[in-house]
Amino acid sequence: MKLQTKFNLGTIIVFATLAISIAFISVYYTGQTIILEAENRIKIYTRAAWEIHNAKTARINAALEILAQDQVVRMLLLDPKNPALAASTQKYLEAVRREQEMDILNLMTPGGTVILRSRFPYNSGDSLLGDPMVRCVMSSQQSCTGSIIIELERLDTEGDGLTERCLAVGGEPRGMWSGAAVPVFEDGRLIGILQMGSLLNGAAEKVDRIRDAVFADEYYKGKPVGTATIFMGDMRISTNVLDTQGRRAVGTRVSKEVADQVLKEGYSWTGRAYVVDRWYLSQYDPIQDPDGNIIGMLYVGELEQKYLDMRTRAVVLYISITLLGMAFAYVVYYFMIRGVLRPLHQLSEATKQLSSGDLAHRVAVRGKDEVADLSVSFNDMAEQLENQHRELEQRQQELQDLSNELRVINRNYIEMLGFVTHELKNPLTSAMMSLYTVKDGYLGELGPAQKKSLESVAQSLDYFEDMIKNYLDLSRLEKGELDVRKGQVALHREVIQPVVESLGREMQARQMRVVDHIADDAEVYADGNLLRIVYDNLLSNAVKYGREGGQIILDAHVSNGQVVLSVQNDSDGIPPEKMGLLFKKFSRLDSPRYATKRGTGLGLYICKEIIEKHGGEIWADSKVGEWVKFSFSLSKSVPSKSLDQTATFN
Repeated sequence: MKLQTKFNLGTIIVFATLAISIAFISVYYTGQTIILEAENRIKIYTRAAWEIHNAKTARINAALEILAQDQVVRMLLLDPKNPALAASTQKYLEAVRREQEMDILNLMTPGGTVILRSRFPYNSGDSLLGDPMVRCVMSSQQSCTGSIIIELERLDTEGDGLTERCLAVGGEPRGMWSGAAVPVFEDGRLIGILQMGSLLNGAAEKVDRIRDAVFADEYYKGKPVGTATIFMGDMRISTNVLDTQGRRAVGTRVSKEVADQVLKEGYSWTGRAYVVDRWYLSQYDPIQDPDGNIIGMLYVGELEQKYLDMRTRAVVLYISITLLGMAFAYVVYYFMIRGVLRPLHQLSEATKQLSSGDLAHRVAVRGKDEVADLSVSFNDMAEQLENQHRELEQRQQELQDLSNELRVINRNYIEMLGFVTHELKNPLTSAMMSLYTVKDGYLGELGPAQKKSLESVAQSLDYFEDMIKNYLDLSRLEKGELDVRKGQVALHREVIQPVVESLGREMQARQMRVVDHIADDAEVYADGNLLRIVYDNLLSNAVKYGREGGQIILDAHVSNGQVVLSVQNDSDGIPPEKMGLLFKKFSRLDSPRYATKRGTGLGLYICKEIIEKHGGEIWADSKVGEWVKFSFSLSKSVPSKSLDQTATFN
């Protein structure tokens, strides 16, 4: 078969493949674009639906705000046992309720007890403290709007016809109520609460208003373009979705997928939904009561078929134009390609050689046309790639040499750090024992000047001991030898008590005391040795930087499945801008308050590393001028009794 024939056949296949690919891409892209635009419109429609939904409750709230200023209402609240006043107020409120076309209008005491209802049989005397809206007004002293669930007992109490209405539109003896509650004040004092609203079960006015405002009651192929629904839980209680018999589909339920995402997880659901007997592009938003509990959903949907037909028309037009354009392009391309086929083949082969690693390969340059220019450019590119590859290999070798050198330096640093601090530990311990023997008068009485001098030496040796201890811990960290061996650790016996006893001399000298709120038998799941290091650093810092004569508070509590332990001490506190420096290596505060307190800047860094190796975290809180508190979290244990108690160590 001739090369030209092969090329023609290949070109046809390529163009056919390209045409099919473009067809698929156009179908997908056009379809996705139209559907995405439709979903975006649904989101806008849903926001509009919420505006309409909330406007109703806002209107109710405004009416109640005006009613709260009415002298008739205020007089009864100031004299609730006046029967004549109660009777006239009840008639007045019933007239208001009917005028506002509401189902419920109640007047309550500041404690939530119903003084009177405006619906027959006018029950009163019961408490509505279980109503989230009433509790919201009582706690905030402000108006509250929204929706709540009313159970059977309250439905019966609120008045005739409400329970029957709920049963008729779904069979459930409870309802969803939407409205508002406002406080009534007299000279700045809460004297009562007004609550008004309407039962949504079976009420079509709100969903029809949403449909008419958003979709203008539009129909497509005999079917409504848009629908709206209010759900109580997963059941439709107010809707203009029609069932197969042309009736409102109240009492039907939403799919499990939508219910799980919206009602259980609290997220909006947007996408295709099969509503009764047809597909809609829909959005379901959760409806929450004033306590934040999800009690239902607001649904807005637009008929999908309208967009599917639009997509089909767009795809057909797009594919037709594409195929005609490609056919014309192929004819032009065929006549142009014959003269450049051979050199392009050579370039193709050269490209394969280059991609396989033969960077020295070059192509022969023939003629002076664009293909020749392309060949020259290819050779230039190949040469640049070869040079860059050579430079890259050289730099890679240099980086490898530098990495090896840094690895040796780091190993030497870690070994020297561990060796020096370990060798200094034993002589320092001996020196400190001798110093404290002389300082405490075991070898004879000392004069004031001698004691003062030895106190200075003791402070320096204490600082030196802390520095060696921290550098030893740092060496273990840098070497990766700080292994965490978790187990049940008796917090007092194995950790806190030994550390407090070791710091007893310093605490006594500074007249500080420890207030312990942790139970004696409290246990945590941790590495006891490492936990002692953490408490030793935190308590020694509290003694060193705390206020003389102050107290150190130890505390523990359970939060979010973890044990949170804390060490708090009286001090001048830490400025907020300095908090970020606390847990950095070799970081010390530059405040004049701490200028005379020497430290390595390693203690808190080591604490942070230990706690993070336990899978927890450590943080600091402070109130400038009063206290500083360090807290850290560990995996929760199961102690034999509460973590909390109170004890004091002087």
